[in-house]
Amino acid sequence: MKIFKKQLTIKTKFNPASPKDQKAFNEACKILKAEGIEFEKGSETVATEFGKKLYFRYSLITDFIIWVVIPLIGLIVLI
Repeated sequence: MKIFKKQLTIKTKFNPASPKDQKAFNEACKILKAEGIEFEKGSETVATEFGKKLYFRYSLITDFIIWVVIPLIGLIVLI
């Protein structure tokens, strides 16, 4: 008995605010439908470059606090 199966997927990157991109996306969906290919439409939220940089810095700061600052405070309190 298999738990997983492989499926082919297509992901696109386009600007939903652009009428040109919207039209191209809808045309692609019409072609898939005409060919009888089962598909789902959906959207996904992804981080911008600014968001990635912000998260990276947040990660560094919290790691520094957890692995350096808190142990130092613990040592100072024990001494």
